[in-house]
Amino acid sequence: MDYLGQDRRRNERGFSTIQLIVTLAVVSIVIGFALVNVSSARASLRLQNSVRLLGGYMEKARLDAVRRHDTASVVFTNTSTYNITMDFDGDGVVQTRSFSFDDGVSVISTPLPSVSFNWRGRTSACTITFAMQGSNGDQSWVDVSDAGDVTVNSSVDTLPTPSYTNVNASADIYSNMVVAGATVRNNTADCGGSGGGTPPPIVGSGSGGCTVTATPSSISIKKSGGTTGTVAISVSSSSTVTASGPSNLLISPVSRSIGGGGSGNFSITSKNNTRGTFAVTFSSACTSVTVLVKVTN
Repeated sequence: MDYLGQDRRRNERGFSTIQLIVTLAVVSIVIGFALVNVSSARASLRLQNSVRLLGGYMEKARLDAVRRHDTASVVFTNTSTYNITMDFDGDGVVQTRSFSFDDGVSVISTPLPSVSFNWRGRTSACTITFAMQGSNGDQSWVDVSDAGDVTVNSSVDTLPTPSYTNVNASADIYSNMVVAGATVRNNTADCGGSGGGTPPPIVGSGSGGCTVTATPSSISIKKSGGTTGTVAISVSSSSTVTASGPSNLLISPVSRSIGGGGSGNFSITSKNNTRGTFAVTFSSACTSVTVLVKVTN
């Protein structure tokens, strides 16, 4: 018998159906991963492009305010569009123009942030953070300090750690004139709030007299898990309360059942370096309340 010929004919048949299916499946998986990576990379580029354009326009508005000895402003009208009021053409005529982020990019700071520069290029508030997020969940931010400094993805609150040199008293240097120092300058110390104490609770009302109460109505936590804040939620009638917020905040638990007249605690922690004030909403079957979470250094 011609066994050699039979083997040759089998080999000439090529791939079997199962082999083709397996090969196509592997190719599909590889292409799928590639498309996901490309999509994520494009989303990150759109985010960084939008952030740096915003930072650049803020610098231009600040310089325009100083040049004209007047004011210039950047005001968000919604989560993806902002208005800039300044002299764009250098002809002394102030105009307001509208600009939009790239697709999928939105500001997540609450409330919608804005900044106004005075004739010295300074602002009337302490550091203002414009936190933004892309369609892939990446986050970035622009900081504007009270001195008008604009930075992207870095903090303008805390200055770099300086090095100190010991100086010995001599005929020309008196020991009582040497100032000791060991701490890092933190500009947030100049930004004290109005009074202390715990913010009051906030109450949401729904149909049939249903209420949901959050205590306190706002909290402050440190970035990257530095501290954890706690919000107590009370309900007038038994309900499952669900919490939702931006992706830079870890809320635990995400939902919990609370009996009528009872309460339950939710903990909130920052997951990354994104700072600013963000809204966390607690929803029941009939109503909801929003707590403001300020993430600081």
